[in-house]
Amino acid sequence: MSTYKVSIDRSACIGDAICTALSKNWFMDSDGKASFHRETIDDSEYESNHEAEISCPVAIINIEKLS
Repeated sequence: MSTYKVSIDRSACIGDAICTALSKNWFMDSDGKASFHRETIDDSEYESNHEAEISCPVAIINIEKLS
């Protein structure tokens, strides 16, 4: 099983919230910017987080394979 690191450049977030619609790992914080519940995910969560990554209109989400 692979593991992945999730990261985001919150300073560039425009609050579009598409990530929250695509993955349960994402939520909108009280400041109107996206945040995530878990920084490290596995294969079972990869697809939805990857969809959030490629759908972000400002391309600030990054998913990096760790192992």
